[in-house]
Amino acid sequence: MTRSIPTTASRATGLARRQHPRTRSGADATRPTAARASSSWRDPLLLGISATIISSLGSWIPSKWNDEAATQTAATRSLAQLWQMMHNIDAVHGTYYAFMHFWIIAFGTSNFAIRAPSMLAVGVATAGVVVLGKRLGSRRIGICSAIVFMILPRVTWMGMEARSYASTAAIAVWMTVILLRAIDRRRPLWWGLYVVIAALGVIDNVYVALLVVAHGVAILISRRRLDHPRRLLTSWGISAVLAAVLSSPIAVLTMGQAGQLPFGPLSLTGVSNTLLIEQYFVGATPTVGRGVPVPPTSLWATAAIVVACIGWLLIVAPVLFRRIRPTPRESSPLTLVAVAVPWIVVPVVLVIGFSLLATPMYTARYYSFTTPAVALLMGTSIAALGRRWQRVVAVAVLAVLVLPIYVSQRGPISKNGTDWEQAAQIIQQRAKPGQDIYYGPVRPGSTVPMSKLAAAYPAVLSTLHNITLKQTGVQRATLWDSQWPLSHAVSTLRTTPLLWAVTQHYGTPSPASTTQEKYIEAQGLHLVHIWRGSSTDVMLFTR
Repeated sequence: MTRSIPTTASRATGLARRQHPRTRSGADATRPTAARASSSWRDPLLLGISATIISSLGSWIPSKWNDEAATQTAATRSLAQLWQMMHNIDAVHGTYYAFMHFWIIAFGTSNFAIRAPSMLAVGVATAGVVVLGKRLGSRRIGICSAIVFMILPRVTWMGMEARSYASTAAIAVWMTVILLRAIDRRRPLWWGLYVVIAALGVIDNVYVALLVVAHGVAILISRRRLDHPRRLLTSWGISAVLAAVLSSPIAVLTMGQAGQLPFGPLSLTGVSNTLLIEQYFVGATPTVGRGVPVPPTSLWATAAIVVACIGWLLIVAPVLFRRIRPTPRESSPLTLVAVAVPWIVVPVVLVIGFSLLATPMYTARYYSFTTPAVALLMGTSIAALGRRWQRVVAVAVLAVLVLPIYVSQRGPISKNGTDWEQAAQIIQQRAKPGQDIYYGPVRPGSTVPMSKLAAAYPAVLSTLHNITLKQTGVQRATLWDSQWPLSHAVSTLRTTPLLWAVTQHYGTPSPASTTQEKYIEAQGLHLVHIWRGSSTDVMLFTR
């Protein structure tokens, strides 16, 4: 028998294989790298899709309300008419309206279709939270933060709202990701991309400019971790100026309309309720009376207070306790806390300060772009739990607690108690084209009529004859129609065989609606049918 004698080369190869068993084959060598590359896109993709689905469930149920009717009436105009309107009102939402103009052409104005862009934007924002959490901490933090983000009622609310709030959150997340890349790579290309997305964010909603300021604060407080901090601050400053220049046409229009926005005077009770409960944890409440009642009077309100208390504990824990914070990566130019805290604090402090010193400009929904930072801190606290089952239980408990709020967002009148879809259906069942209709004012003394209802659901209502119409919103280059007093239509009231009337109330008949009803009956018409909703009355008069 012939024995093979190992050569020097073969002995070296065997030794190498024993010392590095993972390099025995090319497939084995690439497996860890391939797994990391797969998870780098798989986690954001799967969690982003999940977030979109969660926000979309039941999104078609609630009636459109005032703000969504504004979106629809603006976006269904020609671009020339929209541009003309933006010079008078709502320039802050102008870019969103322009996008929705083309979206509506493609997909229509059903409740689901008009809200779908926000559902998709929530998915994009969730994917960004995964990427940001992983970069600033770990994959565990990224996943936990994304799960928290997608189930927060503030997020599930803006994910079914036909406004720009969800898109601002998505832009804010990815703008922060690009900032970190620009600081890390220090190449003009990344700073240029930061300028573009920051300008788009400000054009989408001018409040996103406050995030650019927060990014500067984050760089400033992290200067000891950074190489050449002055150079980075200079790069950020130049980028901020360029973004301001690019977005200035819309920003100037918006700031010129600040006095038109419906901001009321600040009160300690109102700001506390809004800031501590609604802004980050609830979104808009389902009732006509805005604000979470304290003490709570319903299950959703109780859940809101509990979620807010737990949420704030999870937010402050990484800030106060070092052992909860993720260990800063050498490759990460900024820490998670240094990024998230200014993101949350700076916009609110600046606007509340401005509101106290000058003009009130504070309302919770405009700060939806800060919600990803809230989710990052909450996710960091949950990720700090040592065992997997503990993290699963923590997320499950949070999901159970937010469930009553989630359900409250998806009822027929969940948007500020608005019942316009139900009112439109009542008219649709019995009205015929050409019949007369009267829209009462949205409030006593207002010149804005309840024809907002027709802006939201025009299918049948647009075929009826509005007896007190003065000018349409398009003619006025503003959002809403204007109307004559009811007495202006007295000749029509005395001759029409049938009249529909739509008036607004909040729970009980207002003296104004009673007065209108009596005036109509004094002209020889008789009330034969009335439907009373949560905020709207539909009446049918015949002669």
